[in-house]
Amino acid sequence: NNRIVIRWIKGKQVITKNLSDNTKYLRKKFGLNVPIENIKNPISGPINFVQQYKNIDNVVVISDVHGQFDLFTSLLKDHKVINANLEWVFETGHLVVLGDIFDRGPKVTELLWLVYQLEQQAEKAGGNVHFILGNHELMVLNNDLRYINEKYIHSSHKMNMVYTQLFAENTFFGQWLRSKPVMVTINDLLFVHAGISDEFLSAGLTIEKTNQIFYEKIIGKSWDLILNDSISTFMLSENGPLWHRGYFKEIISDNEINNILGYFDSNYLIIGHTSMPNIMSLKSGKIIIVDSGIKEGIYGEILIYKKNEFFRGTSNGMVLKLEPQAGY
Repeated sequence: NNRIVIRWIKGKQVITKNLSDNTKYLRKKFGLNVPIENIKNPISGPINFVQQYKNIDNVVVISDVHGQFDLFTSLLKDHKVINANLEWVFETGHLVVLGDIFDRGPKVTELLWLVYQLEQQAEKAGGNVHFILGNHELMVLNNDLRYINEKYIHSSHKMNMVYTQLFAENTFFGQWLRSKPVMVTINDLLFVHAGISDEFLSAGLTIEKTNQIFYEKIIGKSWDLILNDSISTFMLSENGPLWHRGYFKEIISDNEINNILGYFDSNYLIIGHTSMPNIMSLKSGKIIIVDSGIKEGIYGEILIYKKNEFFRGTSNGMVLKLEPQAGY
């Protein structure tokens, strides 16, 4: 009814409060520095389906965080993306969060608030934060809760809600998450959570059309609607951009990867989704896998792109030049 309601759990008690037209309470109680206008309207302006960015000198990429807030913040602090107060210091650089903040780990909510606030801070500094949807964002928004942390099972039960309802269209994060893209290009870098299949190319889909389809027909929609639409069904198949693992199940030829990159007028494909012991570069450096196992909460890496070169930023603060993996 056009009100803003905040709800949280303290001990074993669920507390509900109506929020007035200022956010001093949010700052005092939860440390959230978000203007009331943003709380009322999490999405500013029209949805950007094109998602094309040019002439960007500095990019940092992190993927498959899965609720590991402490390792996420440690990596970004060590590599000068945020400061000790978790504030944006990456100036005009771009941070790409390549999907899968949700599920498994215990600090998903903290991650969502931090990424949202960094997005606002980066925009003011002339930079950008790109939160690209992964399969686990989609799973939660579409009520597939197989992998949520036990903490969130208990929390939603205490609130007498299904976890997915915490991200419904009438919620702050529900609106914000629904605005996020599935595919982005920065310079000659193509970003997608899982990968691009030959079947995707055969369907004649563009980045703009893909982002629009997910927004209008898939994210948070009923499974009846999704499964009655052939394109939506394909998008959620093993050949869709949030699930494809074809680069690992079979040997992909140089010609196939060149076709994919040529189709999108890109030189590099940056993906997550499939965990590796560290960031890896395949096919003469044309495919870069950023999922470095952060979900375990022990070790992880970020991809650093600076002046047309790629580096691995490790969780012990080292910066290593990224070399193509021999034999791939």
